[in-house]
Amino acid sequence: MRPGEVLFDRFRISASLKTGGMARVWLAEDSITGEQVAVKVLGREDWFPSYDAEDRSVRSEALKRFERERQLLEKFHGPGIPRLLDYGFHRGDPCLVMERIQGKNLRDFLSFHRPPLVATAAIGVQILEILDRVHKAGVVHRDLKPQNVLLAENGAVYIIDFGIALPTHPQATRYTRHGHTPGSTGYMAPEIIRGVKNPTPAADIYGFGCMLYEFVTAKQVFSELSDRSIEDQHRNDPPPRLDPEKHSVPADLADLTWWMLQKEPAIRPALADGLEVLRRYLPRLGDPAPSPRLDPDPTLIFRAVRDSSSTPAPPAPAQRSRPSVRRRPMPSRREFGDLLDAADQEMEEKGPGAQAERVATRLREVTEAWGPRDHLVLRAQLVCADRARLEGDWPGAGALYRAVERVARDIEDVQLFLEARVGIAECRVPEEDDTAAAFSAWKSVVDELRGMPQPYPRVLRRCRDLAAELSEWGHRDEVEMILSFF
Repeated sequence: MRPGEVLFDRFRISASLKTGGMARVWLAEDSITGEQVAVKVLGREDWFPSYDAEDRSVRSEALKRFERERQLLEKFHGPGIPRLLDYGFHRGDPCLVMERIQGKNLRDFLSFHRPPLVATAAIGVQILEILDRVHKAGVVHRDLKPQNVLLAENGAVYIIDFGIALPTHPQATRYTRHGHTPGSTGYMAPEIIRGVKNPTPAADIYGFGCMLYEFVTAKQVFSELSDRSIEDQHRNDPPPRLDPEKHSVPADLADLTWWMLQKEPAIRPALADGLEVLRRYLPRLGDPAPSPRLDPDPTLIFRAVRDSSSTPAPPAPAQRSRPSVRRRPMPSRREFGDLLDAADQEMEEKGPGAQAERVATRLREVTEAWGPRDHLVLRAQLVCADRARLEGDWPGAGALYRAVERVARDIEDVQLFLEARVGIAECRVPEEDDTAAAFSAWKSVVDELRGMPQPYPRVLRRCRDLAAELSEWGHRDEVEMILSFF
């Protein structure tokens, strides 16, 4: 991605904001509203599979985490979490377009300010209220730290970067490769450092406790020692305790911080307990600013308004004169259906070419016209998935197949559901190096076809093609036995 490029026919890239982890964030302008937005891109060099199995696995995991982050941003639409405006692929790279929050992250804020008590309470209450919504939705953030908290110019707090957030459902996929601990040094809960597979919301309470300690002391809970790592201290050493006299902090806030830093999750206070203490020190309506140098001022929204319903709306973007735009005519279903048939035939005979490219180019247009649950739209997504798979983009293909599978199941489109399942099976080995899972997925589709009086010819053909590959991958006897009864 480069400055000047236009994403999704709407967002013009202007500059790179930051690079971190496996993604880069770009600044862009929304051509419809005139507002600035943030575009998070997972670069192809970070997730495109190589021939090395370990690299392929790591990059596939990164893509799946990116997809989960998209789902969570849609789920958490509301105060304190940037709005997801759009998403998709650009030149093969997955992108998330989000509301841009003007302000500072807390790491930059704390490098210039040690917040007074009312500012600490204002920041802390907002963080805990956002976490309360996240936790009630069954998710643990797992990477709560100053860099992932934004303080907007109007004093509002936002939590960002749900890239390693984890649903608390025990069956949720972890997307954490063996030997790798998710989270950031200095803020990870002891149980996460120890490698627990199912951390509870108490892990986020620990991370918040680390931040609360830093607000008061301007120091992290533990620092690197010549013979002890920070992780080892968080895992084993008793937490330091704030001294109310030395640190000019109320006793109840000192106690709250200490309990949040306990090693055992069950001992830490509930989120509601933290809110009860911190709300005691919030500023009141009409109070003066705690300091003219506090920029942004997190107390502003409490001093100016009582609740979110009376929060002043941000100023509307300046009105711009735009040329009138003629509405696009509704695409022809017959013409597009013929294009899909031509693309399928093209890929069957010689691989992806001009017809498949035309389908990919028109996918956004037909989705907007007919909706994401339309049969032809789902067929077009399958064409794009087949194209990606044949070009070696197995993570991208797998994500598209899974998206079609979910929608086709909901609308009970059996043919597309089964075809997507075959596609998922076709990607399993190159994407995850899991022949057993590929065989199991293939067998489930074959079993469905065997129970039909007239199996779908296209799905049957794809099953037979995959059967040959499964035989080469060590499942010859099972495949031949199953096909002999077909």
